[in-house]
Amino acid sequence: MNLKGSPYENNAIFKFWNVIYPIFIYFVAINLAVSLFAVFAAFLGADIQKQYMALQTAAVAVTLPFIVRYYRKDQKEPTAFWERMKRVSEKKTSARKAANAIWMVLAGASAGAALNNLLALTALKEISRGFQEANSNFFAGGIFFELLGACLLTPCLEEVLYRGVVYGRLCDLLLVNHEEQGAEQTQKAWKNRLIAMALSALLFGVLHQNLVQFVYAGALGLMLAWFMEEAGHLYGPLLAHIGANLISVLRVETGLFQWMEQSRSVFAAATAGLAVVSIVLLGVIWRLNRESV
Repeated sequence: MNLKGSPYENNAIFKFWNVIYPIFIYFVAINLAVSLFAVFAAFLGADIQKQYMALQTAAVAVTLPFIVRYYRKDQKEPTAFWERMKRVSEKKTSARKAANAIWMVLAGASAGAALNNLLALTALKEISRGFQEANSNFFAGGIFFELLGACLLTPCLEEVLYRGVVYGRLCDLLLVNHEEQGAEQTQKAWKNRLIAMALSALLFGVLHQNLVQFVYAGALGLMLAWFMEEAGHLYGPLLAHIGANLISVLRVETGLFQWMEQSRSVFAAATAGLAVVSIVLLGVIWRLNRESV
């Protein structure tokens, strides 16, 4: 999204539209793909409800190239965001990148499990029909499509869109005149990046279209945007997102956390433990990337 030299360079509405319209493209493309695949599946006599995740996986695979196109375009243009991401990434050795990958996927898994537990301790899951429908669809179609679609392709699509395109463009929108050197400018730039993180997380939460996933995706989205900054590359939030979704699938399909269901006190203690682990991992990631600068 390079607007330098464009007649729209100082047009705030146009700049904001550049942030938002890829999301419209995403929704149009994926809903159209799901509808077409559903019609075809119904023609073949398949049960649409039982094959929802298979249809969703196919739709995500078809939609992904459209969103990747915007991501690649932004990377190729000399925007302030991608120039900074390149500088951050180049400062890290291969060993530090590998360490980031490991700690971030673990942080995504632990934070995802902790957030799920926290939400389970409230009444939100019971009162949100949208969540109940989304949850039943998420686990419809068998573990193969849950792993391929929900744990791999969907995180790829959502990270390219929300962190690679939306967050990157929000940063460019908010940081137009704040890339100068100096302590005051650096502090102002960081505050604006925090605003961009919060806005991208808010969009990520709202567009999941139910209260439970708004809270879950909003909180997770804030962490994922920060991982983008710390890694200097999309691999950070992508691996964390995969970790969060994978732990949810394993939890349901394997009974991984069944031991927590013994009593409410055990569940609460396990939730606190997962939260502490998540915080510790975030601290490890923060320190690792301070040392690499």
